[in-house]
Amino acid sequence: MNKPESSSALDISDQHIRDLVERFSTRGPRYTSYPTAPQWSDTVDSEVYKDVLRDYDSTSPIALYTHIPFCKRLCLYCACNVRITGKQALVERYLDALKREVETVANLFGKRPELGQMHFGGGTPTFLDPEQLGSVIDTLDANFSSIPGAERSIEVDPRVTTFEHLAMLRSKGFQRISMGVQDLDPKVQETVKREYSQEQLTEFVAESRRVGFEGVNLDLIYGLPFQTEETWKRTVDSIIEIRPDRLAVFGYAHVPWLKPHQKSLEQFGLPTPEQRLSLAIQCRRAFIEAGYFAIGLDHFALPEDDMAIAFKQGNIHRNFMGYTVQETDTMVAFGVSSIGDFPAAYVHNQMDTDKYIDQIQAGGLAVTQGHLLSTDDRLRRRVIVRLMGNFHILPKKIEQEFGINFEDYFATEILELEKFVEQGVLRHDETGWHATLEGTFVVRNIAMVFDRYLNADSKTEKRYSRTI
Repeated sequence: MNKPESSSALDISDQHIRDLVERFSTRGPRYTSYPTAPQWSDTVDSEVYKDVLRDYDSTSPIALYTHIPFCKRLCLYCACNVRITGKQALVERYLDALKREVETVANLFGKRPELGQMHFGGGTPTFLDPEQLGSVIDTLDANFSSIPGAERSIEVDPRVTTFEHLAMLRSKGFQRISMGVQDLDPKVQETVKREYSQEQLTEFVAESRRVGFEGVNLDLIYGLPFQTEETWKRTVDSIIEIRPDRLAVFGYAHVPWLKPHQKSLEQFGLPTPEQRLSLAIQCRRAFIEAGYFAIGLDHFALPEDDMAIAFKQGNIHRNFMGYTVQETDTMVAFGVSSIGDFPAAYVHNQMDTDKYIDQIQAGGLAVTQGHLLSTDDRLRRRVIVRLMGNFHILPKKIEQEFGINFEDYFATEILELEKFVEQGVLRHDETGWHATLEGTFVVRNIAMVFDRYLNADSKTEKRYSRTI
């Protein structure tokens, strides 16, 4: 197996960093989907979604994603769909609508599939009290049977998640828990409005492991105001001390035209692209030296973790829930702003919480846009997803799956790939194209070669975050 050069040489000079930024820093998609959301349209609505469900005939296990939008306080870096509220009446109305959506979707399936993966995101799922959250899980279980060993995971905020939450989740079969740390420096925390101590985090991780969670994931963000190499090193060293099973280290996506509250961070100054890349390389070096495998765009895992094993086998997958070891061709999504991913289509729910509730209560579904996938879309999606997860493009696998001649179909794209080879971020051999160490930092740029919609999108500069 040709393995990406992500765990070999780690030394990149400051000049090399500046060179990478100068050559490759632009705006582009993160490719949690292809085609990306800006290409979707309102011609895909709830009626189209009903047809997708009725025609469904896959025998593969599916993934379920449930979105809980509520938070007690807004973190200023956040680009998620959140609703800040203390009104329990709104929460109860939302939960009633959510349960109705689950029942409606389950009953519309032509052939009801089995569940292989369940994930809760937000917002803050544990904004709900244990009884409320448990009732949503029970509704999902009442409508979808699970395969043996199905993965169950949830995103939590340690500031609002109680030990009672942890016990309830374990009793419902949850094995993985993901916590948004972002940064442990007090000044950075105060600036972005997400404050808690390392001691609190350490205690929470210890309790998660004590009650039986098999996987503990921590999330970090670089590119925030007041982050320096010195403060970032302290955070990274503290995280290594806690030793989570997996890490997600995201570059802050500054998109104030989409999330106006982010603009308030500009008064403090944001790291330059060069500084951002330096922070990314700094933590990458530290985590790999501590024994983690670097995976995909922004993940790390301990060698014994399932994700590290899948990475070594070249078998990482990617969907709207991020990187996963479970390859599913379908992700059914529930809740406001959630996105379902089917072999035939993407379906995107209403973005406004109140409108979502009203639409569900009126008809059981709340899809407002989406995209019907062509054969070309599915082909390009496969190339991009494998590149983003495993850092390689293997033509023979694509040819076997889609019955094409790769060189003929992608003749124009291959010419572009050769330019990346000349620049030292890809290497080419008889098996295909493989990202070099430098290439792992610019994999989004490489993936953009296969995006046939991108060049026609005149608003790219305003739609996406920076690739570096």
